Order: sequence, then C-alpha cells, then structure tokens
Amino acid sequence: MNILITGASGFIGKSLVEGLFKEGGHTLFCFVRNPQKAKALEPFGVKLIYGDIADKASLDKLLNHKIDVIFHNAAYVENKNPKLLYHVNVLGSENICKLALSLGVKKIIYTSSVAVVSGNPQVPLVEDLPFKATNIYGESKIEAEKVILKYREKGLNIVVVRPPMVYGENEPHMMKVLLFVTKYRLFPLIDKGKAKFHLGYVKNVTDAMIFLLDKEKTLEGSFFLGDEEVLTVREVFDTLSRALKVKPLPNLPVWMKPVVINLPSIGKKISFFSKDRVYSLERIKSLGFKAPFKVRESLIKSAQSFLRS
Repeated sequence: MNILITGASGFIGKSLVEGLFKEGGHTLFCFVRNPQKAKALEPFGVKLIYGDIADKASLDKLLNHKIDVIFHNAAYVENKNPKLLYHVNVLGSENICKLALSLGVKKIIYTSSVAVVSGNPQVPLVEDLPFKATNIYGESKIEAEKVILKYREKGLNIVVVRPPMVYGENEPHMMKVLLFVTKYRLFPLIDKGKAKFHLGYVKNVTDAMIFLLDKEKTLEGSFFLGDEEVLTVREVFDTLSRALKVKPLPNLPVWMKPVVINLPSIGKKISFFSKDRVYSLERIKSLGFKAPFKVRESLIKSAQSFLRS
C-alpha cells in the first residue's frame, strides 16, 4: 500500500512511520518541511517529499504519485498565534482534502485532538459531545474538523482520531514541562492531586491509528485514543518523581487554594491539574483494540530518555 504521512518528522508522525515500517508491505511517502529533522526518517526507507501543507503549490508535487491512504498529522500545536493556527490547521487540512480528491485516495486518517470537546463538563468525555474548546488551539482543531466533515460528506473516506496529551521518549512539549516541574518541585498539587489525568503514550496512539487503517466501521464519528489506565495527577507526578529520583511534589494546603488559583500567572497553570480529564475508549475497544503499553512503565521510560539526552 502506498501511504502518505504529513507531519512525518514530528513526534507522532515519526512513531507512526516506524510502526508502519515494522508492519511491512507499505511504500511510505513522507511530506516534510525540515530536511534536518527528516534525517531521522531515513532508516525506514521512506520517500521524502519537501513542502508545506499550507502551500498548495508544494502539494502539487504529490500529484505525480499514486497514493492509497493519507495519514494527516501535520499541525501547529502551540496555543498562540491564532492566524498561524488557522493557516496550518484549517487551511492546511482543506488542502490535504483537495489533494486526496485529486489523487483518488481510498482513505484519510486525520489526527484531531480531544481539545475539540474538552470544554464539556461530562466525565468521562465521549466522542459525540458537541464541539467545545477551552483555548485557541482547540478552536482551530474544531474548525479543521468541520472542514474534514465537509469533505467526508463529499465522499472522502475519512477516519477522525482524537488523542489526548501525548507523551513518550523525546517528546518535545509536554514531557519537558512535566519533568521540569517534577525535578524542581515547582507546583504544589491542588486537592492532593486526586483529579484524573488521562494521557496517551505515543506508541499506544500510533498503534491504534494503524489498527484503524483497514477497519470498515470507522468512517462515521470519531475515535478517542489513549492509554488504557487513567492515573490521578498525584500518580503521574509520583511516577515521574521516582524516575527522576527526586522528592514528590507537595500538596497545596486547603486554605491556600482560593488564593493560589487567582494568582495572575501561576494560578491558571496549577488549576489545569484540578480538573478530571478522562476520555472514553469504548468506541475503539468495541472494534477489538486494546492499548498494549502500560502507563506507569511508559512514563518511566519516557522520563529516563530525557535523563540520557
């Protein structure tokens, strides 16, 4: 099968390329922007094509190739710069859909985010809740999903997957923050860290994406992906503390909670860990998938990879 992966040199993209390579039987086309980062993909025998999903002209290079499936992972993930978020996540996704129509691809697997429904109060969240974001990144992914759904109505076979916060070895965003906070004990935990904190180990996420590749009952709705077990905030940080061999984070005294959460800068960051974040995996589990990697072991491996780097 000829498979195109956008965002292939990114964190999720690289894991996906590795998983597809190990599965075998595929010719992998990787659409990338950065030649330096793309070097990490060379061991997997991929065909590198340079361009930008937001630049339709650069996508025209792909019209000379036969592509059966597109894994569309490329996105801007920083929660800032609304113009760039729209440019990459929304217009870029529309460009990919137009390309798919031109190429006559059999299927697109689109990587969205739990952020498109994270503003809903329900616990656990389920896939068919109304769109409701809590930040501008989530809003951009909502608009991107609307584009995706429009092209699904036009006849494109599109699978929508929604990972939570994804971690793993050498993950460049969330893990650095969590480990920095843990190492220097920067935050006290609100409510003793009892809130649920559902994460997704990158190999659990990409294994699920590959699992959905040949499943027929995937072209309606969307699928949450993530770890099978949901830890509390305390359990997550205690696991990282053990990996780093440092003392656990302290608990915030109850009487200080109203004061701390209203502080201009740190209050919002600490409050993030006071909300239950749980995503039902029943939909993908009903198709027979079970995340193979355990969360505690995966967190420790991820933390130790940063110690070695």
